[in-house]
Order: sequence, then C-alpha cells, then structure tokens
Amino acid sequence: MEVLFLQIGNGLIIGSVYALVALGLNMIWSITDIPDFAQGSFYVLAAYVGLFAVTLAGLPFVAALLLGMAVGALLAFLCERLLYRRWRERTFRDAARVQLLCAIALFFLFANVANALWTGKPRTFPAYMEGAVFGFSYMRINVLIAAIVLFVIVYLFIMKTKQGKAIRAASMDPGMAQVLGVNIDTVNSMVFAIGGALSGGAAVLVAPLYSVFPSMGDLPLLKALVVVILGGFGSVAGVLICGLGLGVIEALGAMYVSSAYQHGYAFFILILVLLLKPKGLFGRV
Repeated sequence: MEVLFLQIGNGLIIGSVYALVALGLNMIWSITDIPDFAQGSFYVLAAYVGLFAVTLAGLPFVAALLLGMAVGALLAFLCERLLYRRWRERTFRDAARVQLLCAIALFFLFANVANALWTGKPRTFPAYMEGAVFGFSYMRINVLIAAIVLFVIVYLFIMKTKQGKAIRAASMDPGMAQVLGVNIDTVNSMVFAIGGALSGGAAVLVAPLYSVFPSMGDLPLLKALVVVILGGFGSVAGVLICGLGLGVIEALGAMYVSSAYQHGYAFFILILVLLLKPKGLFGRV
C-alpha cells in the first residue's frame, strides 16, 4: 500500500505539470484554432531562464519562477502578435494550415536555438528546499500545490473578470463576440500570454526534480495535447482532471504493467476516447 500511495502521489505531481501546459494550450486552441506547438519551446527557454536566474543571478526560486513565467508569456505574446495574427488577418483558404506549420516550425527553431546556445548536455537545477514528508520531497509537493494555485487563479480570472468574460465569449462564438464589441485581437494576445506563462511556470517548477536540456519540452507538449483532447475544448476542470488522471495512469502502468510503455499509455487512452467520445470527456466538439 505504501508503494501504491507513492506511485499515485508521483502521478499526481507529474500530471499537474501536464495539466498546466494543457490549460494554456486548451485556451489558445479553443479560441484561435491553433494547436500552438511552440508552447513546448517556451517551456524549454523558461526552464533555462529559471536556471540561470538561480545559478548566475543568485535569485530565490520564487523570483526565478516568476521570471520564467514572464519570459514564457512574452515569447508567446510576440509570436501571436508578429506571426500568427499576420496570417489570420489575411483571409485566404489555407491560413489555418499556415499557422499550424508556423507553430511546428517555431517549436523546432527554438529547440535548435537552445541546443546551439547551451548544447544538449543536461544541466542540474539546484535544489531550493530540503526535507520530505510521507516519502515525498517538499519540492515535489510544491509542484502540485503551485499547479493547483495557478489553476485557481486562472479559473477565477476567467469566471470573475471582464477580460475573462471576453475570453469565454470568444471561445463560444468568436464571430458573435466580435459583433458584440469584444476585441478578438486583444483576447488572442491575452490567451497566448496566459498559455506561455503557464508553460514557463510548469517548466521552472519541474526543473529542480529532473534537469534542464533542449528537448525537455517534447514529452510535456505531447502529453498536454493529449490532455486537451481528452478533457475537451474550453473545459478548465476537464483539463485538470484529465491531466492528473493521466499522470496517475502512467505511474501505475509503469509499476504494474511495464515502464517500457509508460509514455504510450497516454496515446492508447487518446485513441480509445476518440473512438467512444470524440468531443472529449468534459468539453464540446
């Protein structure tokens, strides 16, 4: 039972990282119709920024976390403003396809920039806290707590603020929202910035548990895509539940079935859900 408890806890911790990245991706995808693969590269760059903030600048971990979130938000905002918006404003048939290709290109471009600047050698992120409780280090527990806090903040922002109402309106019907006075350009910039901040925050939170390297964003991005589809477009609760659930399934599958298939369980579940419930477990088509 103790081992089972530890595996479930580890699954919830890594699942919270999937959920954080997926939340921003879900908001972007449901409003702009762009599966923003570049979020994976913002994840990597934010992790390096957090690492250098701690090791070179000597900043505390909380400051490094906020800095990583700010860098992720800024990069995402600039990509939307300077690239994606240009093709959206040009009303031609393949605009969506060009945006998708641009997102994929940005993902590989930033990953190669990170590799050129800092090589592929993994770098250790200094531990910022010692001690453990119930077999979990305080750093691991902090990942789960911080993820839940960020989810609550985003949820309250979406549900309680004027900007959040605009985001919900654009998510339901962008055309009608624009007719009613919602500035779609502002909404798009806002959700990209939120998505980048969440990806950056997830990266800095998880970096002390593992290491920092140029391809560290690959798996979180793929798992986040799975979580978005499983949870359903526009569903904050669905993303959280499916992210945490996916982490637990991977942890238990690695323990009781085989660790060789640990990263394959997500895609098996994805195919199953798409066959039985194409709109996702909690969202809309």
